[in-house]
Amino acid sequence: MKIDFPLVRDHTFREFCLYCHAEAVTWIVVDGRKRCTCAACGREAERALVIDPRISWWTDADGEYWHESAGVFVRDRGARFLFFQRTAFPYRLTVPAGHVESGEEPRCAAARELWEEVGIRGAEGDLRLVADEYLRGDVCRRGSDAHRWHAFLLEVDEHREAGAQGEVTVNEEGEAPVWLTLDQARSGRPTFAVERIIEQYSERLLAAVPRTTD
Repeated sequence: MKIDFPLVRDHTFREFCLYCHAEAVTWIVVDGRKRCTCAACGREAERALVIDPRISWWTDADGEYWHESAGVFVRDRGARFLFFQRTAFPYRLTVPAGHVESGEEPRCAAARELWEEVGIRGAEGDLRLVADEYLRGDVCRRGSDAHRWHAFLLEVDEHREAGAQGEVTVNEEGEAPVWLTLDQARSGRPTFAVERIIEQYSERLLAAVPRTTD
């Protein structure tokens, strides 16, 4: 999305309607899905243009609004990965992921999202970088259509860190956690970024994780 209207760049959290650009956005839940309405124009949308000084964002020379994100492909010993359905736009299959905060290292952001979204804590030192990509077409509920995406891999033993299959819990932006192979995930309508990472880096996602010996 290009920001094509005057925007004061300060350190204020602001939310704009996608249609009339009014700062009159209210978030609601419809059929379990997070959406927003505008009190100025009365229109409803799946997302808004959110300017949040806490996260890493910028606009390029063409006015394209970019965010920085970090996500983790959690893999078990059977080469299955932890996915869940998003209840916030885009309403698709995803891995634990979120926006990188301003001044935050991507690895730290990925570990934080693991804890916040699926309850896996203390994984920062075990994360292995799989990809660092600038992805145009990767949409989010905060109005960006372009993200720099840092993808990490975490291998877990028999779901020890994440709990037994079916017992994983996710935060309010997700539901229905499930362990899937990459082929199963491809057919499950994943988000743009997750699909792109799987397509381009499946060998890295399935590669053996180096282990240290005593």
